[in-house]
Amino acid sequence: MALSFDALISAGTQWWPGGGGGETPDLRDGLTEEQISPGIEGFLFTLLVVVLLIFVVRDMAKRARKMKYRSQVEAELAEEEPEFPGEITPASISEAQQHARTAAAEARFGPAADPETAVDAEPAADPHSAQQSRS
Repeated sequence: MALSFDALISAGTQWWPGGGGGETPDLRDGLTEEQISPGIEGFLFTLLVVVLLIFVVRDMAKRARKMKYRSQVEAELAEEEPEFPGEITPASISEAQQHARTAAAEARFGPAADPETAVDAEPAADPHSAQQSRS
């Protein structure tokens, strides 16, 4: 009970879309396998692309490593901690932004109380507590 090579190929390609559907179609008259396969030229071109891809990826990794080391050295020279993409740093705000933020808060909530007078003054009565006492 020996299996033929064609039976093994057919069984091995059953899962493939369109594979295992029976006999392999014959080539048109005048064509040979060598004429429709990529041949040695296709293999060499694919090999060239893979080798170039390896060199490009290695060069990119080397450049990224240099940039990381350069930022670390610059940070050490500036006596700061190096910044990395995931690091949380405190945000700074310009004077104009702070002025705009203060103006918006005053427009919404009224002028800010003076800290010196706010300590001496009695707290304002809560309007809700006044309504509850009347009831």
